[in-house]
Amino acid sequence: MSVAVGLRWLRASLRGYGGEAPTGATFFDLLALDPEWMTRARPSATAWQSASVELFAVDMADLQAYPEPFEEFAARVERGFLRAAEWLDSRPSGAFDRWRDQGRKADIFVGGWLANEQLDLLLPAPFLMACGRAKLPLHICTND
Repeated sequence: MSVAVGLRWLRASLRGYGGEAPTGATFFDLLALDPEWMTRARPSATAWQSASVELFAVDMADLQAYPEPFEEFAARVERGFLRAAEWLDSRPSGAFDRWRDQGRKADIFVGGWLANEQLDLLLPAPFLMACGRAKLPLHICTND
């Protein structure tokens, strides 16, 4: 797993959005979100606000006690993407299509903060394949 040394934190979320009216927890209902994941969920409460589920988050500040904090960061990012792939694949069949049939959109948003100008991020194939099967585009944004 390759992750830039300058990456300070990374978070990956699944977002469901589209439309002026707030969707509340409708996105989560279609995904059959279980109580364990509801603690990571943020419903759509205002116009145009995405409903989102944090798939994972890794912060370099939490890893300074490790002998190799950058290696630990990279390992946690990789595990996060692999768990996210398993979770995406375990959603009810057709859930994302039913969401899109309502004229809405869904994507994966990966955000992070860089302490330098280079992003070196390897996305595991199982995660990319799970995104492809669910027809989820991937949006990566740093230092926003």
